[in-house]
This record gives sequence, C-alpha cells and structure tokens, in this order.
Amino acid sequence: MPDTREFDFLLAATRRFFRPDRYDLASPEGLDWNTLLRLAKHHGVTGFLRHACHSPELRIIAKDASLIGLTLSAELLKLLDLFERHAIEVVPLKGPILGASLYGDATLKSSTDLDLLVRREDAVRAIHALLDARYPLTSAPHWMDDRAYLRDPNCELSFSYPPGNIKIDLHWSLLPSYYPAPIDDTELWSKLRWVEWESIRARTLAPEHLLLFLYAHGAKHLWERLGWLCDAARILQVECDLDWDYIFAQTRRTDTCRMLSLGFTLASDLLGIELPDAALKLMRPDSRTQDLAARMIEQLRRGTAASPLLTAVLRLRSFERIDNRIRLALGTLCQPTEAEFRAVKMPPSLYWMYYLVRPSRLALKYTRQIIGL
Repeated sequence: MPDTREFDFLLAATRRFFRPDRYDLASPEGLDWNTLLRLAKHHGVTGFLRHACHSPELRIIAKDASLIGLTLSAELLKLLDLFERHAIEVVPLKGPILGASLYGDATLKSSTDLDLLVRREDAVRAIHALLDARYPLTSAPHWMDDRAYLRDPNCELSFSYPPGNIKIDLHWSLLPSYYPAPIDDTELWSKLRWVEWESIRARTLAPEHLLLFLYAHGAKHLWERLGWLCDAARILQVECDLDWDYIFAQTRRTDTCRMLSLGFTLASDLLGIELPDAALKLMRPDSRTQDLAARMIEQLRRGTAASPLLTAVLRLRSFERIDNRIRLALGTLCQPTEAEFRAVKMPPSLYWMYYLVRPSRLALKYTRQIIGL
C-alpha cells in the first residue's frame, strides 16, 4: 500500500465541504503538492480542495478552472441553440448545468467535456446537425452510415470542439445497451423538468431519474473517482422531496437495488453523508454490498485502476440477478467496440463477424499480457 497521506488530505477537504460541522482539516505542511494536485485533478475534486484551503498553486488552478468553466458554458449555450434550431429535444448531462444545480457554483464541479442526451429517434439528425456545424467526429463507427452510427454499444458518439479542446459526447441512452439500467428511457423523457441557467431555460432529468443515473454511472465505473461520488451524494443534500417509493420501486423492478445501496454506503462511509430516513427504511444492505464498498475504497486509496479481471468480478457482483450478470458478461466479452472497428474494417453486411472478432482479440490481448510479450 503506497503512502496515502495526500489522498487522505484530499478526502478530508472533500468531506469538509459536505459536512463542515463534522470534519476538520489537518495542516497541509509536508504534503507533496504535485501529488495532491494530480490526485485532485484525477478525481475531479479540485474545486473542493480550493474551497477548503488556500495556496499559490490553488490560486493558479482556480483561474484555469474558471476559464475552462466559461469555455464549457459558452459552448453548451451554442449547442443548445443548435439543437433548438433543428427542433431536436436535448438534455445536458453532468457538466456546467449539473454543477450549478447541485453546488450553486459550476466551478466546484470539474468538467472537461459536455454530455448531451437526445431521443434515439432523433440521434441521426443530431449527429448530422453536429457534423454540418463542423464538429469533427472522433468516434470510430464501423461504417460511415446512418445505420452504423446507432450500432455503437455504448449508445453514444464523441465529437470535438478543437478551439477549446472540448469533448462532446452525444448519447441516445443513458447507459450501454448491455448494462442493466434502473431507468426506462421512454419514462425518462416524460418526466423532464425545466431549470433556469445562464438566462435561458434548459431541460434536465427529473431528480429521481438523476439520482438513479448518477448511481448507475458510478457503479458502472466502480466509483473510480471521488467527483462522481460527490455528485451522487450531493443530490441527497439538495433534493429534499425525492419520491423514495418510486426510486426503490424502480430498482426492485430492474433488480438494481444493490447498485443503489452500494452508492449510498460509499457516500456515507467516505463522505459522511447522512442518508435520508426514508431511504434507510427502504434500503436492503447486505454483506456483499459492504464487501464491495470496502474493495472500492481500497482501490481508491491505492490510486491504481483495478485489473481487468477484478473489474469484471466487481461489476458482476454489483447485481443481484444471474440474468443481469450474464447480460453484462456477454456484452463485455462479445459486444464490438471501437477497438474492433479500428482494427478490422467490415461492411455493414458483415457486421455480425465483429461478434467473433471481439472475443478473439481479447483472448489474444490478455494471453500476451500473461506470458509477458
């Protein structure tokens, strides 16, 4: 286990934002500031570090963060206008609007890209709107064709905004097609709400759907970054009228209760968040959830990504039902990705062959790693 003093200080600074009445911040004397700032950037919590303590290094970072935030906000306004002119309904995910709504300050949330959600039936029009507006496509679809665009397993394509080095992810589903989701996409669109932001009105997810999305997204990525947990935890503090019966009915219907309980456990254990009484009454924590949380906290402290095998095991254990585990395993092992599209170019009529290329490429890749080639 490497020295975790810088991580512990960063965690304390983050906790102090959420519970200033409970957590004190130790002296930063003797810390390796290069390591501390690198960790803060990786975890997306530089804003909380700036909020908790002051140093010349942080003043420089604060200025840079403000410039990045202004650039992101300006670009998001342009994109919202672009889709409005094309009569395409769009929902910004994460980014400046989420930062402003959760924290009252968009600069507290570190973002370097923009995520936009459109309906599946509008996805092709949205893709062409971005291409016509000269946003370069950085994803590698298996074929430059309208049908091929929608075959992306993650249900998203990435574009760029070169002047600001901004990545723009266009989604037509909140989660990959093979990942068990606690939210029905059709219902999601019927419950959107409006928020005021930068003198305009924009659509956002309903609070209950935002909570389910943030916790599903975190579980999908094994809560590798504190910033994701901060967003998920913060919604428990700012949304006082959540419909907990609806939230837990959704997770029971989709058998994703453990995924939600895992996020709640981490929010409580790592950030000191007090869970609402209504949520505690409906939660069904078990020993596996506690074990998963301990494993993920250990990985956070280690500061290294889990091995591919451990990642697969932890993801599978975050689901209760065997069919959800099989679905995730088959999707991970067999569903073609950009790596296959870049390695082998096949026409649309032979797309089915990618399902053979994917497991073959993975077997070759990890065999080479095992034997040290």
